[in-house]
Amino acid sequence: MGVIALVIPLIAFIAALIIPGILILDYVHVLFGALWTGVDVFLGLIFFIVLSGMEDRIRSDISFRLIPMLLYFIPAMSVFTPLLGFALAMRENIFRLDYLFIAIITISIALAVVSFAVIVPAIYSIYKGFKSNNVDESRNGKLLMRIAKAASLQMVLQIIIISLMAYIVVYI
Repeated sequence: MGVIALVIPLIAFIAALIIPGILILDYVHVLFGALWTGVDVFLGLIFFIVLSGMEDRIRSDISFRLIPMLLYFIPAMSVFTPLLGFALAMRENIFRLDYLFIAIITISIALAVVSFAVIVPAIYSIYKGFKSNNVDESRNGKLLMRIAKAASLQMVLQIIIISLMAYIVVYI
């Protein structure tokens, strides 16, 4: 089922790039951004608070269901959302290398680094343990908390990017 979390966004990503105009491109970019931010709100706020009071065994059981989907979804959103945003800015002819866009690019890179240096390796490590039937519940619980903390950071960074983009759309 996790592959669906990559294939469907990939199809939407390609369609948004090849269909002329900005309507579909804007729609898919905003949809992806909302989904990604929503997942980070869930993982970073709600999930973190809920997981904090659970035993490692329960955290590990939860991760068994969650991890396959996240293994594909997080990398897809980490790549597709910023690329669609860049394509949208280029297509609308509003992209310039001023302080606002430099801030957005910098934060986008930071988001990708958090995804690919912290979240994806933790997800893959948990997934690998499940696939080899070598489940370390304590380790999985700690990794899941690491994912939740990194998602919290991503949530804050995404709110900053959304604010900067809204400023650009309204005032520039």
